[in-house]
Amino acid sequence: MTVCRPAETGDEHSAKQVERLLGEAERAYAQGSTDRDPAWIAWYDAPELTAEMGMCWELLGEHQRAADCAEPAVREFAGKRPHSAQLNRVNAADAYLSMGEVEQAVDSARVAIPMGRSLTSTRSIERVRKFSERLEPYDTIQVREFRAYLDRELVS
Repeated sequence: MTVCRPAETGDEHSAKQVERLLGEAERAYAQGSTDRDPAWIAWYDAPELTAEMGMCWELLGEHQRAADCAEPAVREFAGKRPHSAQLNRVNAADAYLSMGEVEQAVDSARVAIPMGRSLTSTRSIERVRKFSERLEPYDTIQVREFRAYLDRELVS
């Protein structure tokens, strides 16, 4: 199944609708929880909302906004939820790469590699590998060093 992103289809209506819904989600979250909320919602904290919004911005092609969400999410998740921190580190790398900031993207992804390995998460490793595939058009020393580092770290 192929998922079409509003940024790829040029569907401004969908993009505006998502932007409006993100604003509504922020306002609803700011009002706090109620006794009518399901029990699982307690896990959904401010960093989680920020991280989810970052993924939405990336899908909309708003890469700077995506990075602006991913970076604070990484800081908030650090130490508390390492898997979430690692995934958001890769989200930030993806956003930087989408903006053409190859060096910043590689630096961000490099930090995620040991995080992913220590978590032994297949999903985490797969996200880093997918990021590495996106580097294919870039033949720089930094990209080659990143790929060599990735190969070494994931083998050991």
